[in-house]
Amino acid sequence: MSTPAARAPYGALVLHGLTSGLGSVLPVAERLEARGVPCAVPWLRGHGTRPEDLRGVGWRDWYADALAALDALLARCQGVAVIGLSMGGLLALHLAIERPEGLRAVVAVAPALRQAHPLAPLVPLVAPVYRMLVVPRRGFSDPARPPIPQSYDRLPTDAYLSLVAYARWLEPRLGAVRTPTLILHSRADRVIHPSSAARIYARLGTPQKELRWFARSGHEMLVDCEAPAVLDAIEAFVLRHAPVAPRD
Repeated sequence: MSTPAARAPYGALVLHGLTSGLGSVLPVAERLEARGVPCAVPWLRGHGTRPEDLRGVGWRDWYADALAALDALLARCQGVAVIGLSMGGLLALHLAIERPEGLRAVVAVAPALRQAHPLAPLVPLVAPVYRMLVVPRRGFSDPARPPIPQSYDRLPTDAYLSLVAYARWLEPRLGAVRTPTLILHSRADRVIHPSSAARIYARLGTPQKELRWFARSGHEMLVDCEAPAVLDAIEAFVLRHAPVAPRD
């Protein structure tokens, strides 16, 4: 009779943002796996195919996908860090509220609490007429940089409004986060307003929280001009909260 494989001591769940391709977050997984931390990088519902597949998809669907990926990872790892970019950052914080068992660390990168585009407040007014929004190419410090493969240049209005509703629902609940949390944001982000990071930091219930600012990156902090320093900060925080090896 075969015996079940031993669970790894530590793993990481890495979550992408709304309209993003996995290339936006894979550098985190590659960095951590090189340090012996197995990673899961799931597609969230409606992504990786075509923008139309996001119609009718909302935050409860994305959270269900993140939760299923967390459960699968905890089945093979004793402890888990959750790292999320943008919408993925909100999902990481939500998991820390609802499913803190086994979570060792949370990292929210440019968490999508407040939109930066000046026309964002008008979207609910135009939603009955416009079913699709054009996604401005504002994620990089260099506007000439090509988009991330499999990312979307259009976004269904209902999916966008669901993200906005999710941020409003989550913000007053952040005091329930007790997992050590690192928040990273760039003051040059033109997609998610930098005030998002400060608001989240102020509301977190955990005393083990850090807020790190960057000056030049666009929204895609994990692959933009300051990516090496961003990845260094994530790696150091995640490894600092790794489970302590048992003594002989």
